[in-house]
Amino acid sequence: MKIASVEAIPVRVPLIKPIVMSHITVYQSDNVLVKVTTDDGVVGWGEGVEATDLTGETQRSIHSAIEFLGERIIGEDPMRRSSIWADMSSMMYANETAAGAIDIALHDIAGKVLDVPVAELLGGVVRREVPALTMVGSGVPADDIAAARTKYDAGYRWFKVKLGIGDVADELQTVLGIRAELPDDAIVCGDANQGWSEPEAIRFLQALAGQNVRFIEQPIRQGDLGAMLRVTHASPIPICADQSVHSFSDIASFWRTGVAGVSLKLVKLGGITGVMRGANLCDALGLSVNLAGKIAESSVAAAANIHCAAAMSAIDFGCSPGNQGLSGDVTTKPLVIENGHYLLPTGPGLGIDVDNIDG
Repeated sequence: MKIASVEAIPVRVPLIKPIVMSHITVYQSDNVLVKVTTDDGVVGWGEGVEATDLTGETQRSIHSAIEFLGERIIGEDPMRRSSIWADMSSMMYANETAAGAIDIALHDIAGKVLDVPVAELLGGVVRREVPALTMVGSGVPADDIAAARTKYDAGYRWFKVKLGIGDVADELQTVLGIRAELPDDAIVCGDANQGWSEPEAIRFLQALAGQNVRFIEQPIRQGDLGAMLRVTHASPIPICADQSVHSFSDIASFWRTGVAGVSLKLVKLGGITGVMRGANLCDALGLSVNLAGKIAESSVAAAANIHCAAAMSAIDFGCSPGNQGLSGDVTTKPLVIENGHYLLPTGPGLGIDVDNIDG
């Protein structure tokens, strides 16, 4: 069996309502699907998610990179996923999103050929239900507290409060209010998306002393490791690094620094192969894992995230695929959240049929 073709397909992934973060408001995402077809007709799907604020990659650059890499893997055995993944890194510097999209498609093919879900290829299924880490955050404490309660009553148990988008004092009241409103089995965390200065971050974090808050993500801007460590050491709440982590060496740089965990993303680490290697590295270093999709992704990339989450030894900082809140998808049977959980797709490969590209 050989790779016969690699096709890059631009798609627009729309949201029901905009998602506001500290540095950007997301209305939609212009992504790229990749369709890899073998010489005996097996088709695998992957997805590259535009993330100009995180990876610097646009739909156009992802599309071009997939075409560049795709031409060079024609004729390869698609079952040789690890070696193709390594080869792509030497063919083109960076461009992890494009390489990752192809890597996802190769896993989809392998699962279909072997008639097993992708998670079985990653060491076996650890969990068949993945709690959905759901986002809350408008900058209005009363609204956010009410929204969190509504979601809790609908079955959600993991909540991430979007921070850095409003007044710091108001956002502190939001976190405290949500924590007070929800029962003890609810897990509450926050994500500042680089939205605070070092003094603001320290004041906010120290005000949470004694609160049952799982972690706060990326409280200050990436690039200043010294400031990140000072904030971490001053914080009574565990810190998760996101924008500060773009590679395995970045993960290793947080070993023994006091940072409690890191956010792993398909777009940053080169797809399923990269994310699972990152998770193994975190296991070895004692770092917790937050597995996150990039807003907004279709059910293709979301399924890749769920398969990774199903196979990881632990996801102590939660899992948040980026298809939550979509108004359209590339499949007529999208991944859905049931009672606050994603169910692992049971079909071979990703378990997702791309049949609604024009829908």
